[in-house]
Amino acid sequence: MNSPNDEHRELQRREQELQKREQELRLRELEAEINQPPLYKTVKHEQPEGKLQRWGRKAILVGKFLAFVIVGYGVVKLGTIVASIAIVGAIAFIGYKIFLEGDRTRR
Repeated sequence: MNSPNDEHRELQRREQELQKREQELRLRELEAEINQPPLYKTVKHEQPEGKLQRWGRKAILVGKFLAFVIVGYGVVKLGTIVASIAIVGAIAFIGYKIFLEGDRTRR
């Protein structure tokens, strides 16, 4: 039979082997990090833009803003017209119910 002392030595031997493998693995990882070539960020070369290009970009932005303002104004105007029609219709309906429909039931 194996004595407890033999089992203890076997466990220590396995533990040392495991530690040795872990150290070797860590060393390989560190070597891979060291030997990895440096990565540089590349930037696309763009020609400097001219006055005409800057003016064109500004004109597009102003056009978008004007379109937004015109559409906003149209939506508000349309909403006002629809609300006015609804209010006038409601007043006409109430007036009809009060004044005209009431007279027919009395006769």
